[in-house]
Amino acid sequence: MIGAPQPRTILIDQARAMEVAIEDAMPHTTHRWCKWHVLKKAKECLGPLLGKGSEFKQEFNKMVHHMVSEKEFEDGLACMVQKHGLQNNVFLTQIYETRMKWAKPYFMDVFCAKMTSTQRSESANHLLKGYVPPGSLMHLFVRQYEKMQFDRDSEESYQEKRTKLVRLRTYCVL
Repeated sequence: MIGAPQPRTILIDQARAMEVAIEDAMPHTTHRWCKWHVLKKAKECLGPLLGKGSEFKQEFNKMVHHMVSEKEFEDGLACMVQKHGLQNNVFLTQIYETRMKWAKPYFMDVFCAKMTSTQRSESANHLLKGYVPPGSLMHLFVRQYEKMQFDRDSEESYQEKRTKLVRLRTYCVL
């Protein structure tokens, strides 16, 4: 909207076209990458290294979620790469080179209201993909969307009934 105030920060996926458009349309807005997309790509590219209970996974998660200084992050990443012999891993090289777009230590001066991902839209998108196959016709989309809503409402109703507090009657004996 012309004349509308620009957001201070915007979180996007790693689409270069979006990045260029945002830089052009909102030059005073800081844009960062959605951590959810970075982690999804990590899962695709690092697969077995991120297996359940792996030492690498624990170190990677610590680096991504808990390191707060730039030095701590860079030293942690370098140590992890060295320890696991991943100096030539293309994905790890790319995330290092783009760290200022997604890593927590580089967000410290940017107001994000504690958000690091497009979490609501991503979770809704993930839920919808479970019901609607890609390339579906509109009538199938609507039918499956209604089924998704019905299933969610039913589950919510079930959980509400299951957890409803029961009023106990007690008798006072004097």
